[in-house]
Amino acid sequence: MMMTRSQQPGVLGALTEKLLAALALLCLFAPFPAAAQKADSQWDLLNKTQTRVEQFVEQFAYLRYQEDILQEKLRTNDRPEYKQETVYDALLMTRFEDGRLRVEEQRLIERAPDKRELRPLIKTDGFSTLAMVFHPYYQSSFRFKRFDDEAINGQVLGRIGFEHIPGTPTPILYQMIYADRPMEISGVAWVDPNGNIHRIEMNVGSSMSDMGLKSIRAQLDYGLVTLKDELVPQWLPVSATIDLETPKQHWRNVHRFVNYKKYRTEIKLDVNVFPSQ
Repeated sequence: MMMTRSQQPGVLGALTEKLLAALALLCLFAPFPAAAQKADSQWDLLNKTQTRVEQFVEQFAYLRYQEDILQEKLRTNDRPEYKQETVYDALLMTRFEDGRLRVEEQRLIERAPDKRELRPLIKTDGFSTLAMVFHPYYQSSFRFKRFDDEAINGQVLGRIGFEHIPGTPTPILYQMIYADRPMEISGVAWVDPNGNIHRIEMNVGSSMSDMGLKSIRAQLDYGLVTLKDELVPQWLPVSATIDLETPKQHWRNVHRFVNYKKYRTEIKLDVNVFPSQ
């Protein structure tokens, strides 16, 4: 059948309409996979960080180290009014018990100050375990947010924000009479592309006002540490600075973590105690 000249524009018009409709569908749906891919890649760093922290718990269930703690009471100009320094032999234990993740820090005094300060100072412990907010066990206890990258010590690091969800478990507690109560913490972690944490900053705001506290701020810095008999260095805490303020007073504790090693218990048996066969 031969198409007349008057019929051609109608057919071409129909084809054009179909082509435009197809292009419109492509334009409509094409961005969605790209957006989904971007959203997925946005959380790759969080997934890597959670994996690193989980590996830490599995591989280093018992770590022993020296912890040097400088406790200071500050004046209004942030200069020390008085201070005290103590060195501890510390042990970090991480384990699962009854389906719950247990993280404990035990300390024994290794070197006490020459003169014990009798004026009030604050006691801070457990901040070496702050990275546990990224353990998969606590995944449902925090809201996470990806921020723009930032350079620290010449290295560009990703930033992941976290905020505790009230009423859920948290690795950081503060002690009250007859009870431990979770801290309503929030903060930011600086993480390299492999998921290793380089720094964490944390704060606690008005949620502790019932205790007469204005704020608690903490910064935990990490560094590469090679343990004895280990070939691959690990990112471990090297220092923690904790500031605690009330409406009228200000304290600061600086923790330094050194001489890491695996904790081992050796049992020597005397073969002579066993009867001969």
